[in-house]
Amino acid sequence: MASRVVLLRCAAYEKDLVSQKIHEALGLIGGISSFVEKGQTVLLKPNMLSARGPEHGITTHPLVLEAMIDEVRSVGGHVRVGDSPSGGFNGLQPYWEKTGFGELCERMDVELVDFETGEKEARLLGGQTYLIARAVLEADVVINLPKLKTHGFTLYTGAIKNIFGVLPGFQKVMIHKRYPHPGEFSRILAELYATVPVRLTVIDGIRGMAGNGPATGVLRDTGLLLAGEDGVALDAVASHLMGFKPEEIDAIRISAEMRLGENRLEHIDILGENRPEPRFEDFPLPSNRLIELVPSFLVRWLGRFIWVRPTFDPAVCTGCELCVRNCPVGAIRMSNGVPVADFHVCINCLCCNECCPEGAAKQECSRLAKLFG
Repeated sequence: MASRVVLLRCAAYEKDLVSQKIHEALGLIGGISSFVEKGQTVLLKPNMLSARGPEHGITTHPLVLEAMIDEVRSVGGHVRVGDSPSGGFNGLQPYWEKTGFGELCERMDVELVDFETGEKEARLLGGQTYLIARAVLEADVVINLPKLKTHGFTLYTGAIKNIFGVLPGFQKVMIHKRYPHPGEFSRILAELYATVPVRLTVIDGIRGMAGNGPATGVLRDTGLLLAGEDGVALDAVASHLMGFKPEEIDAIRISAEMRLGENRLEHIDILGENRPEPRFEDFPLPSNRLIELVPSFLVRWLGRFIWVRPTFDPAVCTGCELCVRNCPVGAIRMSNGVPVADFHVCINCLCCNECCPEGAAKQECSRLAKLFG
């Protein structure tokens, strides 16, 4: 049986419209009652990457989260919301406040789960032991609510990558240090995705991010909601819409090889907006994409000319040093109150870009990267 992906247009973040479209999308795959039963505990896992407002297009919009809370409660499910963003080991309160999730959950009387301070369970990933938030593993149902974005390191971030947030604390930084190549890192993402019991995924693509995402890319009003049981298929369709080639995104390819889902477009039924070969127009892709197109034996030589590396805007930076504490290889130091990266040490993981609450960590591209990006 082919995997099903719902693709519906949703032009704006308007409460009634978002609720209507999410209800319609779920209806095309059996409705929320196909995924949640009365009395079950449901963990909603949004993208809470940065302590910034929804207008920046970095995090899952609170209206999408609100619509899903209503859907789960409509069948008698007990809702919890949780995530662990980059830099979250310093405390989650700024993230809850800036993203709007805190106000929403307080207003709707929904429990916020702090993955950082909550209990954890050990699991093996890549032969190493990591701790996963117990609230995720103990939930009867996990519903994944990622944001549609490009990513300067993994090229694309969606259903699979969003699960990285179930790892609390400094572990995410250490994984970047241990696996600096996107392919190696993506295999860990696939193993983690296999570990978490995701039952349903809804991708917030009403406003997406292009270029060198996931935090300082170019915003695009992509006007879509995507939903389905198969997160791999959702990511395959979403990355195709952006303009990526099949097999180009390591996390999708590896997850399909592990039989976690379907990545072949010809084996995916697109419901709703069913158009042949859909693509977003004027959608720039990450500059680091060029490296994925170069044979591996040339990458070491060409790497001197093709790069996307962090720079820091002194006019925006507040000197919080969150980027310094989050750098997995210690490549960032403070100089005259402003972060400076050592490019001989930097592994281009872009953790600093993800965690910066002010958007001061930019991505500088080489001329060759700009030419092909």
